[in-house]
Amino acid sequence: MTVDAKYLDGSALYGDDLAPEEITRWYAQEEQGFYRLATEVYKLEASGSYSYEYDALNAFHGFDRLRDRRFDTCVALGCAAGDDVAPLADRVNRFIGIEPAEEWWSDRIGGRPARFIKPLPSGDIPLPDDGADLFVSLGVLHHIPNVSHVLAEAHRILKPGGCLVFREPITSMGDWTRERYGLTQNERGLPLPWLHDRLDRIGFDIVREAPCMTNAMAKIAQKILPGHLYARRGYVALDAAVSRLLAFNISYHRTAFLKRIAPSNVFMIAQKR
Repeated sequence: MTVDAKYLDGSALYGDDLAPEEITRWYAQEEQGFYRLATEVYKLEASGSYSYEYDALNAFHGFDRLRDRRFDTCVALGCAAGDDVAPLADRVNRFIGIEPAEEWWSDRIGGRPARFIKPLPSGDIPLPDDGADLFVSLGVLHHIPNVSHVLAEAHRILKPGGCLVFREPITSMGDWTRERYGLTQNERGLPLPWLHDRLDRIGFDIVREAPCMTNAMAKIAQKILPGHLYARRGYVALDAAVSRLLAFNISYHRTAFLKRIAPSNVFMIAQKR
């Protein structure tokens, strides 16, 4: 497979302009690839049991910024069992989870009522217009081909003034023409300039943007600190400071070693106009 230069320089998003049959094939490849990673690389239990590892990261960059608001309905995209959004339960009345794996479905998240539905390969979300006031997606969009359509669906679902909260990689995540250890076949980050342009076109205003997850520092820290780094608030605060300092070095397809010394993800809060 060859990759067009526009997808590597970040001026376009690979997969965002696929035909319906290509989108269907992408989803099949991702589903098969994730199952292989889950069983062979990450060694998840057959029951789907997992340990969520980003609580402090999500709180520091996202959820803590919403302390002064209450939300009637939170839609959570790709939320597994809902552990990622459960910390929002003190300010959300009900959750709607969009999750393909039914073994993670339940009627409660964080003690609040929850309803789960399956995602559709088309990217359509079977929920009414203006029916939610919070939409959360944490590390999910980079697995989806037609990201623009899914973001437009989030905009449609949200009430005016509603919040979109998401965290995504902003690098290519390597060379798609060859197998990448620990990654599925198609996943790739969202180029930051492309993301800014697309959110604006769809009708979102960015309220807060924070670069995060500088991998070069994480590799060193993992040798010193046990457990999940991004479940540690102290480490998350340090990473936030370092990521801000290194934000000037952000680039999409990072082939040079020095270009890898930069934040690899962004955390955003955007508001529907």
